[in-house]
Amino acid sequence: MQTSLHITALVTELKRDIVGGRIAGTEFYKKERAAYFFVKRDKSRLALGFIYHPAGSGVFLVPASKVKIETREKPWPIFDIEGSVIADIEQYPCDRIFRLAIEKDGVLSHMVCEALGPNGNIWLLNEAFAVRATLRKKKHVPGAKYESAPLPEKINPLTLSASVFTKAACEEPNLSPTVFLQKNVLGFNRSLAREALRRAGAEARERWDVDPSELAQCVRDLAQRFTQPGTGYLHHIGETVEVYPFKLSLAAVPPQKYKTLSLAVMAMCHARRSGAETVDESKTIRAAVRRAVKRLERRLTMIEQDLRQAADYKHYRRLGELLQINFDSIKKGMDRIDIDDVYEDPPSKTTIPLDPALSPKENVEAYFKKHRKGRDGRKLLSRRLEITGGELSQLEEIQTALDADFESARERYLQELASLMPQAAAGGREVVPRRPYREHLLSTGLRILVGRDGADNDRTTFEFTRPYELWFHTQQCPGSHVVMKYPNKSFEPSKGEIEEAAAIAAYHSRAKNDSLVPVIYTERRYVRKPRKAKPGLVTVEREKSIMVAPTKPSKAEHKPTR
Repeated sequence: MQTSLHITALVTELKRDIVGGRIAGTEFYKKERAAYFFVKRDKSRLALGFIYHPAGSGVFLVPASKVKIETREKPWPIFDIEGSVIADIEQYPCDRIFRLAIEKDGVLSHMVCEALGPNGNIWLLNEAFAVRATLRKKKHVPGAKYESAPLPEKINPLTLSASVFTKAACEEPNLSPTVFLQKNVLGFNRSLAREALRRAGAEARERWDVDPSELAQCVRDLAQRFTQPGTGYLHHIGETVEVYPFKLSLAAVPPQKYKTLSLAVMAMCHARRSGAETVDESKTIRAAVRRAVKRLERRLTMIEQDLRQAADYKHYRRLGELLQINFDSIKKGMDRIDIDDVYEDPPSKTTIPLDPALSPKENVEAYFKKHRKGRDGRKLLSRRLEITGGELSQLEEIQTALDADFESARERYLQELASLMPQAAAGGREVVPRRPYREHLLSTGLRILVGRDGADNDRTTFEFTRPYELWFHTQQCPGSHVVMKYPNKSFEPSKGEIEEAAAIAAYHSRAKNDSLVPVIYTERRYVRKPRKAKPGLVTVEREKSIMVAPTKPSKAEHKPTR
């Protein structure tokens, strides 16, 4: 954030370059939280930029050609002041507020800029300093006199005397010199305080091992550098960037040099916003991976519970066989039967529950049905357990890679991360680009992607599919590209999974109403896009063919696994 000393430097630039100039145009970008005043003087066209975005705020004067608007948002005019001549510019004494006196058609107005970072604002006042309008929707009474918030009682570094400084330091002996400078000297932030102490030869920033009068001289010298702005330096300090009209000796990395301090401030705004966007993206991606890991962990626990229950399927067969042996003793309406368990040695009495609404034969068949369901379900659950475990291992690998090196991991796992990202935020605002595919689950939990149309088919096949994964398409018939996503590279799909994916591919084609449809499949590495071919048109090698009945994915399969 700019300090009052930065505004001192800016006002010096403004007085030198735009006083006497005419405001040729204004642009306000509400969503971007940025306003620009384009000023023409002699042959130069300059832009006074006012940005109050939380990620990167600042006020600067740069050549109009340097302003790059990257938003599609429609700009709005500001205050209807085009054609006004800038008569004078004045800074409120050592404050972050400055005033432009402007004249239009013989009428004098004042434009007050509060360079307070994200809380900044611009006010339009009449000749008597009464409020006419405001850039932001700040509470005010139209016609009321504008009054700025009073400055805290601090030392002005531009008029600082050694005696005043020493007296103030003696009154607060418990404060470290770094904190003392930040608390008691106008315009001094932590970086400037540390720089002053270093230039004064202080060995430690947390105790007074320096003569206060020498420190006062260093503070005054640094402040004076802002009154004669020239070259600007963009410093990387810790996790942020800061701008000064001189090089900081405490910076570990050499600063970037700019022709003017204002150009450096504009670069700072852009750098801070870019850095914030990178941080936001990192947080969004990491959060999406964490949510996916938790979902798979919950699913794994549920599958394991179902497997434990399905393990009793042999017991149901035994009960069915016992009922067959004692079939003549079963009567409709009975809710249980006590019989000898001949499978025990010696035989023992056992009670088998019955459904009174079923006939003896139906009760026997019910137990054999539970046996078959448990036996077949156990195989399916085992497969789901294998696939879910593979997906969980892959996500944990991605999570570890993101923690180690976010940028390279993001590039390496671009396909996997794309499927995890949320598609829309509140109000329907798109969070990530639209996916070119629909996602379904097979009965085993395996994911498949179905291209939406011609161009989307190409993207689904060539951007979101690994070379070793299977690709499906109806034979000699227009339809969607369908790909089978593997939980890991060593995965081998079963015959049932291939048939199930092929049936969905047949459903997403023009042959969806046929009883049997031929579907080809091959590894994606053998699918190629001919030059200048129409969207969705590809050539295929080493394909296999299978006849399937088109099958619509069940509703349960539409829920993404991640």
